[in-house]
Parts: sequence; structure tokens; C-alpha cells
Amino acid sequence: MLTEAVLKSYLLEMPSGHIFDLTYALFADVFPPGYPDAASRVKLDGLAADCNCDLRDNKAEGRFELIRR
Repeated sequence: MLTEAVLKSYLLEMPSGHIFDLTYALFADVFPPGYPDAASRVKLDGLAADCNCDLRDNKAEGRFELIRR
């Protein structure tokens, strides 16, 4: 099961330029209640910043893309 701690660990280990695709379903598991909850999104934004990642919301494919800087 993907948890916030596991996701953070994985993001911190990714090389620069690597992209982690976080589907809206996985996002809801890690940050309930998930998309489109504003508080959940704020938590994801904070995690991305902590892990030196840019964050893109790919609505067409139903996922967030975390791109390691």
C-alpha cells in the first residue's frame, strides 16, 4: 500500500528528471478524500516541495505528475 511516507521516500530517491505518475485513485489513498479536495491538494503540493519536485495536474489522464528537479 502506498502511504505518504513511502511516496516521500521514493520521490527523494528519484534521479533528476524522473517522473512519478500519481493517479487520482492513488492520490485519494495517500491524501483522503483525494481529488478535487483542496486540503488534499495542499498536502500534495507540500510533499512535492519537500521532495524538490515540480507538480503537474494531468486532468486529461486523471493523474498528477511529480517531476524531480
